[in-house]
Amino acid sequence: MSTVAELPGPPMRTATVATQSRAGVDGFADVYAAHHAEALRIAYLLCGDPHRAEDAVAEAFVKVYRRWSKGGIAQPRAYLRRAVVNEVNSRFRRLAVERREAAKRSGDDRGARGDDEQVVDADAMFSALQRLPERQRTAIVLRYYADLTEQDTAAAMDISVGTVKSSVSRGLARMRALLGEEAV
Repeated sequence: MSTVAELPGPPMRTATVATQSRAGVDGFADVYAAHHAEALRIAYLLCGDPHRAEDAVAEAFVKVYRRWSKGGIAQPRAYLRRAVVNEVNSRFRRLAVERREAAKRSGDDRGARGDDEQVVDADAMFSALQRLPERQRTAIVLRYYADLTEQDTAAAMDISVGTVKSSVSRGLARMRALLGEEAV
């Protein structure tokens, strides 16, 4: 596969191929033929990726055609060149935002804990849970581990919602005490 700089096409011209008076599909086809290779080279030099360059040029030509069809481009080469630069810059900005958002979601492992610590914590939690009275243990397990609502927990235990709330509250307080944490 040839690189973008080696793509066949007409030599670069500085004169405008089509003017506003030749507006239309045929006129735009001439603009496309005359300036596509140059636009592709510019996009490739800006972004360094042939696939992104092709996408940026295609989007730029779509935007230029929309303007062209309204009959408002006096210098299509300059207009297209600016559209390509804007499209490449826009793609870089979107990519930067995507990377920034991905970094927020994935984090940087500063608070990550080793497997050994996680096993010790799970064992301590299980031990504290086993030392709770049955109703408190059941309420906490259904509410937090099974992720049930208070209403669903009450229905599963056949008790009132208020009893679920108090059982969970008392059970969590007891677990904090058993685990050596202060009650909040």
